[in-house]
Amino acid sequence: MQQHPGSLFRQLLARGGAVPVPGCYDPLGAMLIERAGFDAAYMTGFSLSASYGKPDIGLLTMQDMVQQAQRIAESVRIPVIMDADTGYGGAANIAETVRACDKAGLAGLHLEDQLMPKKCGAMAGKQLASIEEMQLRLKAARSGRVHRDFVIIGRTDAMTVAGLEEVLLRCKAMQHAGADAIMVPSLSTPEELAAVAASVEIPVLYVAAETVRPTYTKAQLEQAGFAAALYPLSLIQTTVKVQQAMLQALHQHGDSVQLIDGMLPFAELGRLVGVERAAAFESWLNSSSDLEDVVDNTMATLNGRS
Repeated sequence: MQQHPGSLFRQLLARGGAVPVPGCYDPLGAMLIERAGFDAAYMTGFSLSASYGKPDIGLLTMQDMVQQAQRIAESVRIPVIMDADTGYGGAANIAETVRACDKAGLAGLHLEDQLMPKKCGAMAGKQLASIEEMQLRLKAARSGRVHRDFVIIGRTDAMTVAGLEEVLLRCKAMQHAGADAIMVPSLSTPEELAAVAASVEIPVLYVAAETVRPTYTKAQLEQAGFAAALYPLSLIQTTVKVQQAMLQALHQHGDSVQLIDGMLPFAELGRLVGVERAAAFESWLNSSSDLEDVVDNTMATLNGRS
């Protein structure tokens, strides 16, 4: 029987060692993450909002997020977790969000303690829900599980609003409310890292913000006690910069001759997205081979990840 993706993500957290989990916003990004050898992927709200040409201020709906997350989860074998903002409404909405994510094949999601309209954790002007409200959100989230291994991560954005002591109180409260793991953005100093990681008995996830706050090595994060490290914006910030440079060069020179060395060959891109798998399937359909002799290999090729 195939393991629930949440089981795989729980195993990752239990292994510990600040396991890196890159962020993405589409299936192609998730496929690149998987091909690079990572054990999980994270669909980030900021990145998906940016791909729509919108800021991360709560404009996307639950349907927007879940539909894209499902496409991502279907494109890879590694577990995928999703940014679920504040749950898209009241308690019933939160439970339905969890239910939809679980049915969509996701490993888990994180819920945050902001008030609507929420904002990206790196933005100013955030407002916090009460600790009691956040505990109710987590209780509602737990009630929405379809499978017991679906992972519910509690996130607090209190660091830049109320400081470390409030963060530690909220971490403990989220653990008490049944969160499977904790996520705290906006940590800057080694002392903050160590205090947060030691504040609860459940796994804690570090959140990188490379161009906003100090960065730490995997060894430093592991020593501080983090089970995993999310890199939400590393991929989109890198790809946008590369795309800007490419477009500026194309505009400046009027052609792409000088850009070819920096391009992924078309054939390799085709292999990545499954052109060869589709061709193999079409070849089988048009063959006279006995179904029982070839279907296993053909379907394994079609459904596999190169």
